[in-house]
Order: sequence, then structure tokens, then C-alpha cells
Amino acid sequence: MACIQHNTQLNQLVVDLSCSLLQFVGEVSPWSPANAGAARDAVARLITQQKHHTEQLIDLLTERRWPIEFGLYPAEFTDLHFMSLKAMLPRIIVNQNAIVAELDEAAHTCIDDVDAIGILMTVLAGERQIIAELKTLIIN
Repeated sequence: MACIQHNTQLNQLVVDLSCSLLQFVGEVSPWSPANAGAARDAVARLITQQKHHTEQLIDLLTERRWPIEFGLYPAEFTDLHFMSLKAMLPRIIVNQNAIVAELDEAAHTCIDDVDAIGILMTVLAGERQIIAELKTLIIN
């Protein structure tokens, strides 16, 4: 029974991760100077990591035969199409912090759901690592 109660929250995390600003950046290819190849590569790698986190939650919901909703990017992202990667990094970090807060809350809420908590803790650790790596890109 606990599993069913948590599926809605887990599905919302799928939406939040798959429609994050980091994922949006992967689709719009923000401008960056020619010498910023390392930053572009790092962001591309982080996008792939986040997709993997999303897939882990999707796999759990699929096993539970839960109808998955994937959501849409927030409308306010449309104003960000022509920004540079450097200018977007702080916004991405703010968005990632909100995702980590939601994952943390879900980990506390789903503590009695053994399958979900294992995945949530893995995803939470991975998303925290993404934030740490994004912060290094701002410094460099």
C-alpha cells in the first residue's frame, strides 16, 4: 500500500528531473565561446547523468505499472533560449537546488518504501554531485 501512495510523488520527481533547466539547456544549446569546450562537455555529461537518474525512477514506476506523466518545460524557460551558458549556470544551480530539496523531502516521505528509498538516495546523491560540479564551472 505504501508503494501506491508514493507513486504520485515519484512521478512528480520524474517531471521535475526530465523538465529541469539542465535538461532544457541540453535541448537549446546555449551560446558559449570557442574556448569553452570543456564547460560544454562537462554540462553535456551532467545532462546525461540526470537523464540516468530520471530513468531509474521511470523504471521503478514502470515495474509498478504506474501510468507515467512526463510533463512539459516551464513556460518561463522560453525566455532563456538566447542566453550564454555562463549566464545560465547560476540559474541551473538554483533549479538543481530546488530539485535536491524535493528529492530530500521524498526520501523522508517514502522511508517505508524500500524500493523507492534506495533509488531516491542514489538519485539524491547524484543530483548533489551535479550541483557541486556546476559550481566548479562557475568558478573556472
